[in-house]
Amino acid sequence: MFAKRLNDLAERKRLIAMEAALHRSLVELECVSLRARLDSTRASVRAGNPWLIAGGAVAGLVAARHWRGLARWVPTALAAWRYVYSK
Repeated sequence: MFAKRLNDLAERKRLIAMEAALHRSLVELECVSLRARLDSTRASVRAGNPWLIAGGAVAGLVAARHWRGLARWVPTALAAWRYVYSK
């Protein structure tokens, strides 16, 4: 009885470890995909895409108008920026 329960626990532990490895690889794959998309976006920004320039101007006006509400998001945005550009 005890050996069967121990085998069941060992099997559950092995399955949980495999699931964790799967989730880690999925997160890593998403990070690689996000970096690839950001690289292509950076290339279009460097090219001076007029839509991005206009969008930046509109975002600047909105930020100037609603700066107090947007100030709450500054730490989150900085953390995301550091995470994306750290690797």
